Amino acid sequence: MSGLWRIGKLFRFEATRELDGQDDGHSFTVEAVLSTDALDDVGFVVDFGRLAPLKEHIGAALDHQFLNNRVPDASDAGLAAYLAEWARANLAADIGAALTEVRTRTGRPAVPTDGFAVRFEATHQLDGLPAGHQCGRRHGHSYLVTASGADGGPAVVPKELRRYIEDFLDGTVLNKTVPFNPTSELLSAYLLEQYADGPAAIRVSETETSWAEYTRWAA
Repeated sequence: MSGLWRIGKLFRFEATRELDGQDDGHSFTVEAVLSTDALDDVGFVVDFGRLAPLKEHIGAALDHQFLNNRVPDASDAGLAAYLAEWARANLAADIGAALTEVRTRTGRPAVPTDGFAVRFEATHQLDGLPAGHQCGRRHGHSYLVTASGADGGPAVVPKELRRYIEDFLDGTVLNKTVPFNPTSELLSAYLLEQYADGPAAIRVSETETSWAEYTRWAA
C-alpha cells in the first residue's frame, strides 16, 4: 500500500468564554489528528490509549471553566493552538511528531446523512498488543464508514463498497473475514484499495470519538 494514514481522536468539554464582549457558552469538541505513511507493527498510527493524558488535561484545565481565565486566547483557533502546544510538550515524542493538527469546534457533532455513510456491526480482537490491553480481548463495535473526494469533501460511498460491507463484514468476526489484524487503519486501506476508481479516501470509525482514514497517493 502506498498512501497516508490519519487518525482522529475527539474530546468533549463544556465551558463558556467571552468573545468580543459577549458571553459565549458551548459544548466544545477538540479533535487531535495524527498521520503517518507507515503503521506500527500492530497496524496503528498511534494507540489511542496513549492520548489519555490529553483527555485528562482537557478535563482538568478546560471543562466547566471560564476559558478566558484558563488560556491566553479563548477563540477556537486559540484553544486549538494552546492544546497542540501542550500535546507536543507533554506527550511522547513519537506522538508529537505524528500530530499534524488540533481542531476545536462548538456545538454537537454533525451526523452523516444516508448515502454518505455505511454502518455495520462486527466483532474483533487485535493481536500484538501488550498483555492486558483491552483491545486484545474479543469485543465488538458499531462501525461507521465514510468517504471523501479529491477535494477533501464528503463523497457518496460507492454502491459496490456498500454492498461488500453489508454482505461480508456486517455481523462477522473480522479476524475470520479479512486477512490482516483488523485495526481501523488497516480496514480503511483495505476498503479503499478494493476500488481503483473509487473515492480518494475512506474513513472507518469504531466509536463516536475516534476514526482512522486512508488516503491513496495521487498517481
